Amino acid sequence: MTTAVAAPAETEADLVARAQASISQCQWEVGECAALWTRRFARGRTDADFAQLIGLSPDQVYQRRRVWETFSDARTSFPALRWSHFYAALNWDDAAECLQWAQDIGATVAEMRAWRRAQRGEDLSEPSADAVDWMASEAVAVRVPDDGEAASQGGLSGARTGVVAPVAAGVARAAEGGDGYAPFHEGAITPPSTEAPAKERPAPTVEQLVRRMTTAIERCVAAIDAPFKKHFADVPAKDRRRFLKAIEQLADKTAGLD
Repeated sequence: MTTAVAAPAETEADLVARAQASISQCQWEVGECAALWTRRFARGRTDADFAQLIGLSPDQVYQRRRVWETFSDARTSFPALRWSHFYAALNWDDAAECLQWAQDIGATVAEMRAWRRAQRGEDLSEPSADAVDWMASEAVAVRVPDDGEAASQGGLSGARTGVVAPVAAGVARAAEGGDGYAPFHEGAITPPSTEAPAKERPAPTVEQLVRRMTTAIERCVAAIDAPFKKHFADVPAKDRRRFLKAIEQLADKTAGLD
């Protein structure tokens, strides 16, 4: 009978080599290596020391480590987004909402920033005061929005819950090769004056709801693994009944959909 042998843990030299090889290819991997090195091997050393080992600046290592530590668990829920989207949203308290909006419509970083400013009532004709303060605080974990459901225990937290408005009024795309801005979406309108009464946000379309629900269901399916099934019986009876009832209701609601 063959006995499985556990793969040896990476050494410090292994982590440094992997990070060096990833510098030009994957900022996520550099951030992961920096976070692992900090936990396992730093022993009082800093990002500046790791930066010297792999040939980056201390700021570059710090930025990548912060983004990894904040978003590594949630990033797979936003497959259409680039690392720079997460970089921009690092210190936003509404990061999950903004990332979900950008994921839903395929927005650029500039569009996501502008949409957020519009939601906060800022004048998009004025320069943005938003800036990422890399040294301000510890990383803020975010939770993927669950369309109105409150965050469950043990999940990522730190973002507001609720349905995200699907269309941004006045969000602009930076024009390539020019200094001005052009509407990113056909039918986009000028944002209302701050003196005008706030308008009710439009309800999400069925297509947008399908995309959000699909993401949520896929996350649920992935979570129902062997340990989940093994310990499901340990969950209080009322919670188990509520869970199973919700599944039955979902099956009833989706019956007949093609």
